[in-house]
Amino acid sequence: MKKYWILILSLIIGSFLRLYQLGSLPGALTWDEAALGYNAYSILKTGRDEYGKFLPLTFKSFGDYKPGAYVYLAIPSVAILGLTEFAVRLPSAIFGILAILGVYLLVIELFPKEKKKNLLASFSALSLAVMPLHIHFSRGAWETNVFTTLLLFAIYFLVKFIKTGKHLNTSLILSLVTLTTYQAAKMMTPLAFLLVILIFWKDFFINFQTYLQNRKNTAIFVFSGIAIIILFASSVFGTSGNRLKRLSIFGYRPEVTEETWHIDNQNKTSVFFFHNSNQLTVRLVAGRYLKHLSTRALFYEGIAPVMRGHVPGMGEMLPFDFIWLALGLIFLVRFTSPKISALIIGLLIISPLPGSLTLSEYSTIRTLFMAVPLSIICGLGMYYGFSKAKPLFIVSFIATALVFFYFVDILFVHAKFTYNREFQFGYKEAMQFINQYPESRVVMTDVWGQPYIFYLFYSRFDPATYQKINSFECGGFDVGQVSHLGDKVEFHQFGKSEISTQLNTIFVGTVGNIDEQFDFSLPTIEKHEDVLYPNGEIMLRIIKTKNVEKE
Repeated sequence: MKKYWILILSLIIGSFLRLYQLGSLPGALTWDEAALGYNAYSILKTGRDEYGKFLPLTFKSFGDYKPGAYVYLAIPSVAILGLTEFAVRLPSAIFGILAILGVYLLVIELFPKEKKKNLLASFSALSLAVMPLHIHFSRGAWETNVFTTLLLFAIYFLVKFIKTGKHLNTSLILSLVTLTTYQAAKMMTPLAFLLVILIFWKDFFINFQTYLQNRKNTAIFVFSGIAIIILFASSVFGTSGNRLKRLSIFGYRPEVTEETWHIDNQNKTSVFFFHNSNQLTVRLVAGRYLKHLSTRALFYEGIAPVMRGHVPGMGEMLPFDFIWLALGLIFLVRFTSPKISALIIGLLIISPLPGSLTLSEYSTIRTLFMAVPLSIICGLGMYYGFSKAKPLFIVSFIATALVFFYFVDILFVHAKFTYNREFQFGYKEAMQFINQYPESRVVMTDVWGQPYIFYLFYSRFDPATYQKINSFECGGFDVGQVSHLGDKVEFHQFGKSEISTQLNTIFVGTVGNIDEQFDFSLPTIEKHEDVLYPNGEIMLRIIKTKNVEKE
């Protein structure tokens, strides 16, 4: 057990960072988390999703067509713990913890001849256990986190197959499941498998020939290939592919400006070859790709356009991880076989691609798999420093530990102030108010996006009933919306006149709907309550009008 103490410590620390206050931090669910949770609840109660579709692989949800694996993973925790934030996020936290073990096992497999391979692998596991990016996505119902862990283990079993001729079926099954977890898997999983196979082609081909001699293996391989084609087709063609097409950078064709044309008007050949939409698209992709590997994104504060893509004030890694990253790269060059180095660096190179081919300039969500090669390289750096440069290792480790405690303070104390703004804070509090008056009509603003899913989630709305009254309005290439739930619940903007004339109604709006000049002493108003951000700013304003029949 002595040689495993760092791994055990990594799992303990990693579990704490991923499970502590899981239901309350972040302090609110996102729309997607609520949708995943409610659909898990709906499947549990009726065997059908919110639209009445029986056990689907892809969930229509808001019209963004979510791959369904996470919904099914959440069913056990929702069944045991109820429809709560903790239950919805628990599968992601568990997969985040499993990834720590997965990194350890992969490194053991990649460095079998290293004298202290357990120490090397344990350092890599420790690096992932405390990595801010990985912790952040393990603390929410993020499908990308489940995908990352599944692909990690799929690569691990593929490497084992290359070395032993066994476990390819396990690798194939896991890779197939990745395609049902997150859209980025449809690019990342094939690229990762192709990379491993090309690097170890000779050993793979020899074992693959033996593998195919077994009819059962051949059947599994053929089935996997057909299933992959079907999953690809289902996500690219038809209505389920609309949002994917809209978010792809290739669906946007930047035009050459008139200014550029006039500059090169005398040289149309230059315009044709160098100043065209294809060239501009390449520049956009390259710019997005490089942002994911920038020092600001890695070590400083992140550059995500949406703050919920990383821990506030932190980069993807701890600031002093640049030391371990540098030492790890030196170790790869000097002491690692070319094939292993090519695999680790190759995984790092391809990881930003899914996030570079979308309209968003930067996406930690789509590039989370970067955490795996980064943690491995940092682990190699710790091992190299521990083995070859003890003074540097001690100083760097102390500095990393101090920054780590700073990060923990940010995560559990200060992040809630930012998270409450970036996540959909206020809907839970509004629903607690609404649930006190089950007979009242409800009018809720739709200015923040998808309020209906929070109503379903926090009211534990009967899925069978909702499937009958579903009023989803398709948004075409973008997400759609729900304007009402039966006759008593509506989602739209409203003004002061509605509040003063509509009785026995709960109005939930922003200060844009109910400003400070509103007369809260009107005789029709029964109760008024504000939902506040931690700094005291109003997020939602709630008014309950009187029921005249009871007066």
